[in-house]
Amino acid sequence: MSTSLTCCICSAPTNYAHFGINSCRSCAEFYKRSVLADRAFACRKGDGKCTIVHGDRHNCRGCRLVRCRQMGMKLTDQKPAEPHRLEPSTSAEYKDTLISRISREYSASVERRKACEYTLRPTSLHRHVKAEFAENLLLCSWRFMIDVLKMYAGEYIQFASACFPEFASFPLDDQRLLLRNFASRLFLAEGQCGTFRNFGSYDGPHFMATLTTCHDSRNFKFFIEEEIPDSYKEVVKVTEYYTERGRRLLGPILAKSQFTEVEYAVLFALSIWQIDLNQNLPDHIVEMSDKVRRQIFESLKEYYQKELGLSNYSVRLGNLTTFEHIIQEGTNLLNEEVQAYNLTGMLTADISFLQIVMQISL
Repeated sequence: MSTSLTCCICSAPTNYAHFGINSCRSCAEFYKRSVLADRAFACRKGDGKCTIVHGDRHNCRGCRLVRCRQMGMKLTDQKPAEPHRLEPSTSAEYKDTLISRISREYSASVERRKACEYTLRPTSLHRHVKAEFAENLLLCSWRFMIDVLKMYAGEYIQFASACFPEFASFPLDDQRLLLRNFASRLFLAEGQCGTFRNFGSYDGPHFMATLTTCHDSRNFKFFIEEEIPDSYKEVVKVTEYYTERGRRLLGPILAKSQFTEVEYAVLFALSIWQIDLNQNLPDHIVEMSDKVRRQIFESLKEYYQKELGLSNYSVRLGNLTTFEHIIQEGTNLLNEEVQAYNLTGMLTADISFLQIVMQISL
């Protein structure tokens, strides 16, 4: 069955990873030839912002190669190497390595996904409207959000594999099962946390949509006008309704918790291993999830004690676990919202991806 994943370079449909990232065979072969021949290409336009389109024989080779490198392609990384495979340990050395790796890999993932979003803007955003009082953010459209989500799916697998040898050792089918378990949760958690990190509260009109775009509650029409230009008013009401419910659900815990940058990264990592019982995952995946989550929490305790100097960190741990549970409620809310959009006819072209990867019941 197709997972509707897309190549991180040219957005072509693909079911495979090449050289460490989700990519089509054409882009993988281009990267391999270029690296083995030690080639360097100049940007055709000279600004380094060319769009890479699947099947276009006139794609800018300079920008295509840069994109391959930005997204993390490595010629020797077709199968994650495990020369230093981490085993469960209670040593501070292992815990420090785990927490720092999660933080480092999350930052790298953010930068890769931002770079990819910038390359999607020319083809996926029907208009470029800057968000008021938000530097470098554009308003998000439905089409852009879906295209970004397809790119994120492959990136989520890359992040999980880089952080956890346990995930990297799973067969691809198991990795995809886990992806379907956590994709919606990761997207929602990052957006909600991003709102608070970028705007300081939920009191303003702006809400983060992706890493480089946001919604403006005064202009929800922009989000859906390209999909249903003649009947957008009812959909705007749906968006307003669920945005307010999300604000009431998630705003208080984020305002209360004041998470650090490391805690944000840890929340992202924990969400990978937070099992949704409705998914009926195999026992070996559930058992591995329990084990890895224990390792993360042990590492986090060391972070609280050594980096933050806290002798009593029960409140911070409690805030993290509370947020996890609330995000799970939020995914149920997201499911309802997308179902409401489906009733308007918005989702015709995207139903397969939303059902298979994002696990939206349509």
